[in-house]
Amino acid sequence: MPSALHQNLRKLIGHHYRYLSDEWILIEVLSGEDRVVLQRAGGGAVPQLQTDQYGQARRHVAETLTLAISKAGDPDSYSEEMLLLLRGRI
Repeated sequence: MPSALHQNLRKLIGHHYRYLSDEWILIEVLSGEDRVVLQRAGGGAVPQLQTDQYGQARRHVAETLTLAISKAGDPDSYSEEMLLLLRGRI
């Protein structure tokens, strides 16, 4: 079952954040992996190639980034990366 941290973050999916001088969108909360997935907003960066199940490049997708949700050893506290992200909400 997802923790309270994960459940609270699910409400923020679709919100924009300033993180490491760029604008990102929170697009997914991976409870089983204790991570969030961010997608670079806008067209400022060169998109990444996405491969199919056979390893063939099929399409361009926006750059993504994953961050740990919980602090190592303390599943009830946000990681430093998450705190930095949440401070940058636009």
